[in-house]
Amino acid sequence: MNKSMTSKLGHIFIFMSILTYFILLGLLGEEGYLHSRAMRRELETLRQRQEVLNLQVEALEKQKELMSSQDALKDAAFRFGYQGEGEQVFYFTNGDSQEQARHAKPSLSDTDGRTFEGLSKPWVALIALAFSLLFTLVWHKGAKRRASNR
Repeated sequence: MNKSMTSKLGHIFIFMSILTYFILLGLLGEEGYLHSRAMRRELETLRQRQEVLNLQVEALEKQKELMSSQDALKDAAFRFGYQGEGEQVFYFTNGDSQEQARHAKPSLSDTDGRTFEGLSKPWVALIALAFSLLFTLVWHKGAKRRASNR
């Protein structure tokens, strides 16, 4: 192998390393395309969950307003057979249920909370070096084959 061929291989290796590094960083890096796509999906999922929870809160507030009125309590008690004519209906609240609701965490039923966070720069550099080494070796083997065919 002559000196110009060795120099050419070095230049190809360096060029391919730099090119591959920036391409992989844009795709797989911590702020790359795949990471941002995963974050957008997670954000949309969280927005949908928040919307559902807001609707549930509104429904529970309306139900609470309706149940706190004396007529609604009498109606509910009568439907369940707890009130006869002339009986007094009492409604007791449980203070613990409000405390439990405050500390309850929403369940993550469809995802486990993990998203693709991207690869760190050293890992991207290592992968880029591996790809460029492979490309340089394949290019060198092809160049040898072309030279032997002449």
